[in-house]
Amino acid sequence: MSEAGGEGGWGGCRILVTRPAHQSGALLDAIRARGGEPLAFPTIVIGPPDDEAPWQEAAGRLEDFAWLLFASTNAVSGFADRLADAGLAWPRRPGYAAIGAKTAGALEEASGRTVLTPPDYRSESLLALPEMAAERVSGRGILLVRGEGGRELLPETLAERGAEVLRLPVYARRPPQADPAPVRAALAEGRLDTAVFTSPDTFTNLLAVLDGDARAALARLPLVVISPVTASAVTERGLPAPVVAPEASDEGLLRALAEHVCPAKPHHRPREGR
Repeated sequence: MSEAGGEGGWGGCRILVTRPAHQSGALLDAIRARGGEPLAFPTIVIGPPDDEAPWQEAAGRLEDFAWLLFASTNAVSGFADRLADAGLAWPRRPGYAAIGAKTAGALEEASGRTVLTPPDYRSESLLALPEMAAERVSGRGILLVRGEGGRELLPETLAERGAEVLRLPVYARRPPQADPAPVRAALAEGRLDTAVFTSPDTFTNLLAVLDGDARAALARLPLVVISPVTASAVTERGLPAPVVAPEASDEGLLRALAEHVCPAKPHHRPREGR
């Protein structure tokens, strides 16, 4: 079945989408275009970080860093907002690097600079690039722009290679503020076929607001996640291994849904009132 199938192509496959609201529109539209029925319940709200001290430390010496590394599109937009608020231009001396093609594209558009990025979305792949080798980063300053509480693999490895790493959180991930009752009911009553998670927090924040019946129902669904890191968050909490998207993008998630969950979904009987 083509993943671009039109109305009814996915037989009304019912998909819980947990991505933050400001980032979920394209995915929701794509699911609908394929005949799926998305239920949006953002389990992360993006807000300012709790501690502004790292920004105050970094802002006065942005031109002194050898590299500015960006971990996500939210990192790019958060950094851009801080530059604008402070009346600062994007620094010209440092090199720019990003994890993942989507983040690299956002960074190139915002900064006007060429961006170094690995062939996939993993921190391990960025660390494997020649530019990040010990002989190239030792003794040099690197600013890591990310959200609060990000993975420590990248900064710790670069520090072990002799770099002087400053972590700069420019946003924080907050728990959902919406009423979880509709999602609990949809799960407990068997009205969902799958759920999509785009980060460990999207999964753990959902678990935190579910009751026992809804958690048990979630564990019975074939889940789809955007990366191996998110998959680990699922299995570490006792749920079966989810389907991992072949790439960390909307297209990757759609391919995983088409290949593993939604093609086999039969057309649902018309529901009352529809």
